[in-house]
Amino acid sequence: MTLRPGAGRVPRSVLGILAIVSVVSCRGQAPPTDAERLTLGELVVQHMSLRLASAPEMTVMTTELREVVRRSGKKEQESLNGVYTIRRPDRFYAKVIGGRGLESWYDGKKLTVAVQEDKVFGQAPMPETIDRTLDVLAERYDMALPLADLFYGSPVKALLSDTTTGGYTGTENVGNTACHHLAFHDAGVEWELWVPVRGDPLPARFKTVDKHRNGQPVTDVTFTSWDLSPETSDVTFTPKVPADYEGIAILQRVAAIKTAAASPPPAPDAPVKK
Repeated sequence: MTLRPGAGRVPRSVLGILAIVSVVSCRGQAPPTDAERLTLGELVVQHMSLRLASAPEMTVMTTELREVVRRSGKKEQESLNGVYTIRRPDRFYAKVIGGRGLESWYDGKKLTVAVQEDKVFGQAPMPETIDRTLDVLAERYDMALPLADLFYGSPVKALLSDTTTGGYTGTENVGNTACHHLAFHDAGVEWELWVPVRGDPLPARFKTVDKHRNGQPVTDVTFTSWDLSPETSDVTFTPKVPADYEGIAILQRVAAIKTAAASPPPAPDAPVKK
């Protein structure tokens, strides 16, 4: 996952994708070979990607279960609710309720992050687009957002690469909605995606296993509402940090905490020979 130049192996026409996905919908079962499963899975991702990319603005609401791995190796599960608003190419807002409570604003020039639990906030300059900012957060600050791949200008390029395996597994319900169920594997990550069989091909559920991190934490997101024509203004993406919050270098702090959490505890010193 994450954006890769040249990724996304299924550049087909919208009509071609619709025709093939329609056939898959009628069958509802995984095809018999690995190659066919991969191809059909890629087509569903491409169909979803085209729909997301066609929306200049969007707001999505989520319920999320995230595993947090402590330095001891113990896993704890956080139950969160999220709201994410995007205005392409250079505006982003997110609010996560639960856990430490995070709120962030990106205005095309800088990112502001506030942590409700600690009453702190921080700012850092960012590139001029959402895509490049997501890359910087992942590469420089080790802050790959769980849903970032879906918010790129072309999600299919962020999700699929030449080393991706897996694909279409059949149909499965998310709540009362029949969905295509996809399961993919790539370097350091396993991920699953559920996309409705009928109607708008907007994600219904997204699950990832981060195999790079200590304990291989799982993030499981259910999308409760998509709005592809929200009413936004520049005010939506303007930071609103409470006056009593302390300003700190929060992005560097988060990166350091994640690095420490992912590292194994130090080995005990060897006994000194007398």
